[in-house]
Amino acid sequence: MGLGNYFKDIKAGLTSAFEGMSISLASLFVRPVTVQYPDVDVKSDEAMRENYNGPLRGMPDNYRGLLDVDLEICISCKLCEKACPIDCILIEDVKIDKKQIVGRNGKSTMKMKSPIQFDIDNSKCMFCGLCVDPCPTGAIVHTNEFEFNRSDRSQLISRFVKADDRAQLKVRGAEIAIEDAKAKAEKAAKKKAEAEAKAKEEEEASKDQSEAKGTKE
Repeated sequence: MGLGNYFKDIKAGLTSAFEGMSISLASLFVRPVTVQYPDVDVKSDEAMRENYNGPLRGMPDNYRGLLDVDLEICISCKLCEKACPIDCILIEDVKIDKKQIVGRNGKSTMKMKSPIQFDIDNSKCMFCGLCVDPCPTGAIVHTNEFEFNRSDRSQLISRFVKADDRAQLKVRGAEIAIEDAKAKAEKAAKKKAEAEAKAKEEEEASKDQSEAKGTKE
């Protein structure tokens, strides 16, 4: 090792020590203030500035807190359920009357299904964000909520579909299933009738050709 590298390492060490000590010295002359949580809303920048004289601020925009789901723009594609590495999302859906919706990204999408069950088990969720990224409409997002103390583990499951909505969706879903089955049967019958008519035409054409051939002979 050359002499130049030796002094270079000494300089780097002194610089690093100075940077660390400067932070410690700056904190030494700042009066410590305790954030009076939960009286102070630590999620809000405004509340933190008003009640706390220090460098801390509210939750950042990219904070990955408890998940929230906007069922109005959820198209039940189940990409979030498939992306979850620990299976803490459970979705069950039914067909609904088609309607156009606009996602958080401003893009228009056709909604043909709606969840009748959309549960997230917060006791298992590791807040990785893998469910948020693939959502085509932005229906599932992280919030800045982190308070979720419960006395029972079963209460840690967020159930986003209300019982009344589930019942209505099930009824309409059953009606649509019957309508689809009826339309499918009618289509199959029509296709069968067309095939039979075509076969009959071919049979008659073949018979006419045979009679014409016999007359010629």
